[in-house]
Amino acid sequence: MAKPKKITGEIQIMNRILITFIISILLLTGQSHAAEKTVSLASVPWPPYYGQYLPNYGIGPEVVTASFESMGYRVEYHFMAWARVLKEVKDGKYDGACNAYYTDERAKIYMLSEPYMESSIVFFRRKGSKYSWTNLEDLKPYRIGVVKGYANSPEFDAANFLKKKVSSREILNVKKLLLKQCELVVMDKFTGFYINDVKLFGHERNVIEAIDPPLMVNRMYVAFSRAVPGTSVKLDIFNRGLDKIKQNGKLDEILKSHGM
Repeated sequence: MAKPKKITGEIQIMNRILITFIISILLLTGQSHAAEKTVSLASVPWPPYYGQYLPNYGIGPEVVTASFESMGYRVEYHFMAWARVLKEVKDGKYDGACNAYYTDERAKIYMLSEPYMESSIVFFRRKGSKYSWTNLEDLKPYRIGVVKGYANSPEFDAANFLKKKVSSREILNVKKLLLKQCELVVMDKFTGFYINDVKLFGHERNVIEAIDPPLMVNRMYVAFSRAVPGTSVKLDIFNRGLDKIKQNGKLDEILKSHGM
């Protein structure tokens, strides 16, 4: 005996509703799963280590991305001033901050990954000048360009007796150095070379030089937010991925491709 057309129609409608519901659940589950395997990281534009317009966003993101990708995760990068990076990661807007140096204060606020690179912090001066140093006391006579929110070395950062001239970016400090508004600038050695080679032109180029000894050789970390649920898992994923690319030679390959 055939079912009445009305009942058959209702069954078909219910089946379509059920199928639509199942598809929606699968899509939402897939989106949720994708979100879980995505890491949002922020940092300041800091060539050659990190930058929106650099190949692969720079050396640091190449290493960080390779570490996460080896574990099946993808990374989204965001660019802003460093002071804002630290605040917004602390507040939980992003999972973490790239290229962070270690400080005792940061270790309390953030969860720090295993270190993945090193950064040599040096003083730059104008060529031909005689400015030099062996200890912090030697720096007393000099105006020194620093970047707001940057960690350099614990001793230097705590040395309130020094005349520090604060800017938001290294390039602004280099301009001050060229204009003789300061005698020294403290920054990463490769960053200084990059600014000289890429950001300066004409009579400005090759006017600055790095001097020894280094102020500090800092290790770089990913500083994960304590305010975002699940970041401890992402921290562990990164550390395991970093170990993997160390073992398979990918890390050395990336660093050598950048002359490091």
